[in-house]
Amino acid sequence: MPEILLFTKPGCQKCDYVKERIPEGLSVNIIDTTTAEGLAEAAYYELLNKHTPVLVVDDQLYEGAIVILNKLKDLSCGTE
Repeated sequence: MPEILLFTKPGCQKCDYVKERIPEGLSVNIIDTTTAEGLAEAAYYELLNKHTPVLVVDDQLYEGAIVILNKLKDLSCGTE
């Protein structure tokens, strides 16, 4: 299973929309970009100038709620 990271921030409606729809049984690490740790992780993936939510799957970036949800659905079905 690939490493799945979801970068979000509090008060972000799109972030909440995605988090509420993560497929059951899929292990997603949710990273809050407003914390020091989350900011450091976002910097590592060069996401500091990007709008949340951002999904990172094995170093591949996905932006936009619909794109992210489609990728999460693919991952949960095992079709990458």
